[in-house]
Amino acid sequence: MKFFKPANLNDFFEITAKIKKNIYFLAGGTDINVQIKNNLLSEANIIFINNLPELKGIYQENDQIVFGALTTFRELINSSLVKKHLPLLSDNLQNFASPLIQTSATIGGNIANGSPTADIMPLLMILDANLIIAGKAGSHQININDFYHGYKQNKLNKGEVIKEIRINRDALTDVSTFYQKVGARKTLTIAKVTLAGLMKITHGKIEQINLAVGSLNEYARRLPQLEAYLTGKTKQQINLEKLKTILAKEITPISDLRSEKEYRFSVCLNLIRTFVE
Repeated sequence: MKFFKPANLNDFFEITAKIKKNIYFLAGGTDINVQIKNNLLSEANIIFINNLPELKGIYQENDQIVFGALTTFRELINSSLVKKHLPLLSDNLQNFASPLIQTSATIGGNIANGSPTADIMPLLMILDANLIIAGKAGSHQININDFYHGYKQNKLNKGEVIKEIRINRDALTDVSTFYQKVGARKTLTIAKVTLAGLMKITHGKIEQINLAVGSLNEYARRLPQLEAYLTGKTKQQINLEKLKTILAKEITPISDLRSEKEYRFSVCLNLIRTFVE
């Protein structure tokens, strides 16, 4: 196992260009340190990125709230800027993990790790967060809803890193929101089902609705077919059987030690009904 500590992004690009394979990034280390301890990464090239200045900070730029990929959950929760413009994040991440984990786990690391149970992912998805991806050839933007393509598989290329996350400052203007994480207990629990929602109603009809789920597929995701069905309808026009049929096409819950797939489906359906009805 080898460790590298670049001083800045340019140094990072030079190091990653020279390493052929088995590259792992270490930021907060809440996940990778467990793998190291259990001897799962004996052949790894581990690049420590938590000191890269280009990946830090929370600020407003024009009409966007920007936070660096190295922002910790505690920094996000405590940010006055986030509390003012994006309280959906600061309010609903209060029970994320333990205080110790909150102060070390990073937002970018949580996104890159790609766990289906990640608490923040459904929230970022309904907010249409954009990721700025930095590479040696330059930076490009990708919407978080297009970032994953399989279990813990994303669109980062070799030598690229998530630099920052950008969200429209007014994303929560004139909308109602919903977030529910269902687990075995209120804190320090892995989600069995997570639903995040954002909805705007005009003249009694759903003008806009964003729905995202966690722990129900191989990665967290939006529910575009269900969103399309619900848009333009009054609450009275929503057909439960139709809703169930569409939902069954968009989520693929599994049975494991924590819950049966039928339970997960029923809970998700009930959460959606609670939000829209």
